[in-house]
Amino acid sequence: MTSERFNNLWIGIATGILVPFMTLTCYYFARYSKLSVAEFITVYKSLGILTHIISLSVLPDLLLFFLFIRRDYLKSARGVLLATFLFTFTVLLLRFL
Repeated sequence: MTSERFNNLWIGIATGILVPFMTLTCYYFARYSKLSVAEFITVYKSLGILTHIISLSVLPDLLLFFLFIRRDYLKSARGVLLATFLFTFTVLLLRFL
């Protein structure tokens, strides 16, 4: 019963979105906690590497994806993959707009 509870598309999407935000937040507090979030974004946008930082924050989703695959939570793995595509689409929008 517990394995079916975690094998859900929405759990995969939620964790696939939450993990990159947590990664980016940890990076922010580790390196730039003296800056405000708006200044942090402005600095990286002016340097032209904001999309690179967002892309790198999605890497832990790979571990999450393989964890779900290994535990045979294929619907959750599908949700993580969908969240990764949403981040990819967001990065492309930020890059070309």
